[in-house]
Amino acid sequence: MHNQGDRKNKTALVTGAASGIGFAFADNLAKRGYNLLIADIREAKIIEIADTLRSKYDVEVSHLALDLSKIDAAETVYEFCIKQNIDIHILISNAGMLIFDTMADIEFDKYNTILQLHVNTPAKLCRLFGEKMKERKEGYILTVSSLTAWMPYPYLSMYASTKRFLRTFSRSIHFELSKYNVGVTTICPGGIDTELFNLKPNLRKLARCLGILMKADTLAKRALRKMFRKRVTYIPGLLYKIILPILLVVPVRIIALFSKRR
Repeated sequence: MHNQGDRKNKTALVTGAASGIGFAFADNLAKRGYNLLIADIREAKIIEIADTLRSKYDVEVSHLALDLSKIDAAETVYEFCIKQNIDIHILISNAGMLIFDTMADIEFDKYNTILQLHVNTPAKLCRLFGEKMKERKEGYILTVSSLTAWMPYPYLSMYASTKRFLRTFSRSIHFELSKYNVGVTTICPGGIDTELFNLKPNLRKLARCLGILMKADTLAKRALRKMFRKRVTYIPGLLYKIILPILLVVPVRIIALFSKRR
């Protein structure tokens, strides 16, 4: 059980914290009283965010600017924590990217980037920090997967497949670490109201009203509650809880038809 009064001197690591869901996680954790280490490729932005959260919530906020798609990114984060004497109690593995294209048309550099960002780096972060949590017999890991992780999506082949890896991997280590009092939670959101969808403000507002898009802050609050309760998997939003069982029984020929008509 999460001790609501035991947050002083505990640090949460949030990857991809410069905007969207990552920023919402960092903001909500700082509001709860946790110190932070925020990591993102956008150095100027995370410095600005670190200063804002530090003054707003009176917590310690460290920042690390690096490309999390590099093959040694997880080791770099871990070594930074060792050198700075930062003990990570909460790992929020959020950094990701969306590529909408056919597999054969994705630039090879981007192909490699999404593999590293969604598979290699999160798995190694869980390995490195999960070992410390296991030794301490305390900790939380939250991995951001996606609703697309539940079925094949043409033109989202790399995104959906790598997010499926995150869902499967996180569920597996949930059971491995639970006996050491370490919680591992996977969230599988559908549409989230961020700049990712590049919609006009009026369309974003309509999508929120219809339940198609959820505010990033709302997602972060709900996801953190599930994480502290050590929930295995969380699918936010009533609409997507209704849609998912339908998606799971969609015939392959319907998927193929969608693919041909694009």
